[in-house]
Amino acid sequence: MTRASPLFCVVIVLADVGCGGSSNAAYQSVAPTALSSSNPSTFTINGRTSLGAIGETTQLTAVATFPDKTVRDVTSEAGWTSENESVATVSSSGVVTAVGFGAAQIDATYANWGHISVHIGVTPAGTFAVTGSVREPGQGAVPGVRVLEQASGRSTLTDVAGNYTLALLAGIRLRFDKDGYEAREGDIAPDNTGFMTMQRIVRITAGETAVVPKLTHMDMSYAVGPDRCFPCRLIRIVAPTAGTFRFDLAWDRDSGSPLYLWVGGQRFAADPNATRLGADAALHGGENVVYVGYYNWRLLSGSSIAFTLATSLSR
Repeated sequence: MTRASPLFCVVIVLADVGCGGSSNAAYQSVAPTALSSSNPSTFTINGRTSLGAIGETTQLTAVATFPDKTVRDVTSEAGWTSENESVATVSSSGVVTAVGFGAAQIDATYANWGHISVHIGVTPAGTFAVTGSVREPGQGAVPGVRVLEQASGRSTLTDVAGNYTLALLAGIRLRFDKDGYEAREGDIAPDNTGFMTMQRIVRITAGETAVVPKLTHMDMSYAVGPDRCFPCRLIRIVAPTAGTFRFDLAWDRDSGSPLYLWVGGQRFAADPNATRLGADAALHGGENVVYVGYYNWRLLSGSSIAFTLATSLSR
């Protein structure tokens, strides 16, 4: 199986104790005791998570392990819910029924543990389903993104919460497009959850100052030659003609560390205590891509950092 691209933050809730064929987990069935009112030390879901036809069912079981190592089947005591009932429903006894093609998250709650989840894929043999969401760093959900699986040509749009589901897929490569946003592509492993981030397009003409959304600690990661800019912002600069241009980068004084600038594959760095960076770099005529962010990875001192990037023809 192709490994998921780092563009995706893939959440696999099912470990050896939480997935596979029909539930054959080795647990001891014991009579309820006073321990049943205690908080478990672990709480897991077992059961088959891939269904091939509408109307097919599968039994999920919830297993709790308590501090004294007692293990109990608590399926009938757990609370069960489906996050996408148009794909799969779940009964109070943990029976999942496929009602449509796609993927659904099934949640179980028990005692004061909170909830744990598994993802159910409903799709014919030889195909698979994916579900996920699209976010803009620091801004929230991005609705109306076209999500395309390129091998089958199947596509959908993200809903108002930025969520999407695709089924009957033949390949793992997804493309994400929306006017005003940088297009993205990435691979996702079958029957997993894919989280994608998208940045707004920032495009200026050389000689202008870029107005850029704040850089956040959850922002994009870009490979720039041998470097990794992360967290990072991509800015498009249109130069009327080729030439050497002056770049003036300024950022919040309380950001904790200086920003870096990449132009034409070159990395420019400021002094450690600086809040401004000036650099001269060549641009070719037409659209050029520059990057502003941190070299490799750095935790921002706050949740975001504001910066400006001014350009001018070098004299």
